[in-house]
Amino acid sequence: MKRFIQMTMMLMVFSYFSGQAQSRKISISSNKLPLTRILEQIEKECTYSIVYSNEVIPDTVLVTVNVKRISVAELLDKILPEKQLFYKMMSERMLVIGSNRTVRLPVEEAENKITLSGRITDQKKNVLAFASVGLLQGLSYVGGSISNDNGVFQLSYPFKTQVKYTIKISSIGYQPLSVDFVYPDTVALKNLLLKEEQHTLNTVSITAARPLIERKTDRYIVNVEGSALADGNTGLEVLQKSPGIWVNSEGAIKIKGNQSVMVMINDVVQRMSEEDLAQYLRTLRSEDIKKIEIISNPPSEFEAAGAGGIVHIVLKKARMDGFAGQIGTAYKYGNRPFYAGGASADYKVKNLYAQGNVSLVKDKSNYIGGRADIVYPDQSTYAGRTDRYNDNSRDQYRFGLAYDLSKNQLIGLQVMGAGSEMLQTFKTSILLNKPAELISGNALSDWVRRPKNTGATLNYLLRLDSTGSTFKVIGDYVQSSKTELNDFTSQYTDPSRNSRYRNNTPNLTKIYSLQADYTKVLNSKLELKTGLKYVSAKRDNTILSEDFIADEWVKNTGTSNQFIYDEHLLMAYVTLEKNIHKTSIKLGLRAEETDMKGNSITSGQTFSRKYLGWFPTAFLVQKLNEKTGSAIYLNYSRRLRRPQFNYLNPYRLQLNDYEVMTGNPDLLPEYTHKIELGYNFWNGFSADVYYSRTENTIAQFVNPIADNVIEYQPRNFNNSSDYGITLDAPVKLFKWWTTNNSVVLFHLATEISNFKVDQYSVYAKSMHTITLKHLFDFDMFANYSSPYVTSNSKMGYIFYLDLGFTKKLLDNQLRMRLSLTDIFDTFKEQEYTNYKDTRISSYQKRPTRTIGLSLSYSFSSGKKFKNKKIEQSNEEEKNRIGN
Repeated sequence: MKRFIQMTMMLMVFSYFSGQAQSRKISISSNKLPLTRILEQIEKECTYSIVYSNEVIPDTVLVTVNVKRISVAELLDKILPEKQLFYKMMSERMLVIGSNRTVRLPVEEAENKITLSGRITDQKKNVLAFASVGLLQGLSYVGGSISNDNGVFQLSYPFKTQVKYTIKISSIGYQPLSVDFVYPDTVALKNLLLKEEQHTLNTVSITAARPLIERKTDRYIVNVEGSALADGNTGLEVLQKSPGIWVNSEGAIKIKGNQSVMVMINDVVQRMSEEDLAQYLRTLRSEDIKKIEIISNPPSEFEAAGAGGIVHIVLKKARMDGFAGQIGTAYKYGNRPFYAGGASADYKVKNLYAQGNVSLVKDKSNYIGGRADIVYPDQSTYAGRTDRYNDNSRDQYRFGLAYDLSKNQLIGLQVMGAGSEMLQTFKTSILLNKPAELISGNALSDWVRRPKNTGATLNYLLRLDSTGSTFKVIGDYVQSSKTELNDFTSQYTDPSRNSRYRNNTPNLTKIYSLQADYTKVLNSKLELKTGLKYVSAKRDNTILSEDFIADEWVKNTGTSNQFIYDEHLLMAYVTLEKNIHKTSIKLGLRAEETDMKGNSITSGQTFSRKYLGWFPTAFLVQKLNEKTGSAIYLNYSRRLRRPQFNYLNPYRLQLNDYEVMTGNPDLLPEYTHKIELGYNFWNGFSADVYYSRTENTIAQFVNPIADNVIEYQPRNFNNSSDYGITLDAPVKLFKWWTTNNSVVLFHLATEISNFKVDQYSVYAKSMHTITLKHLFDFDMFANYSSPYVTSNSKMGYIFYLDLGFTKKLLDNQLRMRLSLTDIFDTFKEQEYTNYKDTRISSYQKRPTRTIGLSLSYSFSSGKKFKNKKIEQSNEEEKNRIGN
């Protein structure tokens, strides 16, 4: 309770500073001063980035204004309308100014507006966002607009038949374009091409650093590229430090509460166990990650799997013509060294895109002093003390090609591979205190694991029109294999308890998937999406258990097993989105049929199931203020979680003399109903409340059985409920000091038979970035997790604090980073279980306090601006490779 009060006080402090920062005022006194000078003053004093072109605001536009301590919004509302200009917030700290010089329309004409649309690209077919579009009738401006992230603009006006109109388009770095047309012949507007300026650019120089967090209606985005998260981290560490994502010590990923999520990388679902997924994410480099999309309640176009939502990792792709790349290395030291290195490169010329990256990791560490204590119903006790020694290595590669077949068609191919070798040794001292005797002993376990993943993705995209209608096909193949050997030896003061055995557990999984998605923009306010998907998965899992008897290995036929699992998924969905004034309604329905078969070759046990699930979704968004981005949203979805492949295997695996893992072929899928109500404030602040209820909850059950053995088995719990409140507060304390803060307060309750476990818990994160110009960037990351429940166990609290210093050299091409993790050495893992009069507690301390140094160097050659650099960092890259 004390810690919860402390976190509440912290949040109040953040909110206070937020109010101070966001209410910052500006004072300006000018007499016929160029409007461009006033905008420059706003950028300087209030840290906004303002995008406009000389066509929209020439230097001849003069403004007289005398105001004291008013907000930026109030100032712009005061000076822009009189010049027939308007502005639009494109992100938290970036706005675009466009022209809106219109003539006054009669009432009957204003009520009969017709909407025209077009698409703007450059000579290389790259879409141009934020281009200014003006509509003229004769010499009079009658309408204005700005192109969106896809280069699409819309103009609404009561066009008259056989009347000539002119479209004028301007964008920074490009020659202005004028196009005449006679309504209703608008063919010339569908694809508008801008040519680059041939002379040295001398327009406004815009350097708009993207905010770390961008909040959208159905998701929020962590912009990893260019942030403090981008250097010297693995993919899993990036998730661990990303606001709104919670990663436990075993690598399990959560968004809110304690529900599982589905992870996608470049639109491809990662169908792995939590353990295998964590190992794969450790092979990714933070330098290769562009952004992370966090979708807590996904719409119907996404698979229904993952009750907790979707985490979508988007990797970097080629942007401009030419060659670009990055090389980097990292070193960390806790109690043993960690080395990492990697390189990435991309090449773009005309219609061809090529991209690739590789990485290598060598990770050594010791976990000293782990404890496991058990009190049995007869009051006998077990005490184990374990030292763990790790010698791990990982490698990863990813290569991709994409080619524009025409201006509306592209095809892409991507191949990937990742592998690990984990050599682990466990040394345990054991004390077994029974009512009639005291037994001591020692155990040694050598565990070798070698997982490997390879895959290929082929995609095709067809743009059907200039309004955003598309047809997309993705084919994907993944092969996952793992060899695993655990050699266990124990010796006791009672020789009859001595044992030696080994388990060899190889597995092979092959997954094929094919999907097609069709998007049709029916008009400016109505959009239809529909699609089909098929997935085929086959897994072959073997357990070869052997006992060491009379100086030779003898197969244990009672625990050895071969299990083959086949699963086929057929999915279809449809969504319809309608905009009515400031209200957006999106309804969807998804159907997923599962056909599964399991066959234990050894025992002859088989099972099969076939079931069809319907998964409706509904999203309602009411915009309150388009300029500030404030809105209220309400959404609902039904989702499911299928059992992991290995959970369904009817195996029994002896981990040591007192722990055993078993499968459960009787597992059923769990189904979750989830509803959210949220409010997006101005400048990225948001709050939401949520409630979810899950039937047949799948969780790892801790169960005491005979002979003082603890059994771990996945089971279906009766149901579980999860409700909570989430607060996100990005705060700019000063121009040079920004923070991103997240707090989740939730209650989780789980029931199985007559047993119930529940807990109120809080997660909190705070990331601070301080930029000291010409010196370095400093960042601080704090994470706190109060005790929470999982299955029939309770986990202890976690707290840690990381610091980092980043120095940029050679015109920002070289980045050096010094990192200090868990500086107070407080990150520890604790677990408690009290079931069937048996009390179990465990403790482990990993070497989380480390010091690290990373270096990364970026290079490029090819097309560049001659003079001033223009970085429109909120421009979305085209999704070419991996879509």
